[in-house]
Amino acid sequence: MVEIAAALGVALVLLVVAGGGSAYADLLLYAGACITALGLIIGVAAGVVYHVALFRALSPLGMLRPGWWWQPTNLHVHLSSALRRRVMPWFHAGAAGFLVALSGCAVILAAIVTM
Repeated sequence: MVEIAAALGVALVLLVVAGGGSAYADLLLYAGACITALGLIIGVAAGVVYHVALFRALSPLGMLRPGWWWQPTNLHVHLSSALRRRVMPWFHAGAAGFLVALSGCAVILAAIVTM
């Protein structure tokens, strides 16, 4: 449900911005770049912490195989509730950063369309 609301919000922003003309295109381009950079900073930092937390949680249990970092979500089933509380907030923060970066890209697209 949250994803649908975010997609509709982005679509609404694109429609409103596209209707405004090219007067704000430079400002939109700058804002979109800043939003994208913020999302990438949040997402990448949280992703690194998530992978370290998942490694620390599952390494003592011997659950990690070579190349585990390519599909770490497959390992979530091995997390106990206590380990889940330590690992999953970082996973969700990384996903939120990704959503912010995508929103910034949508604003950049709106700026390009209005130019």
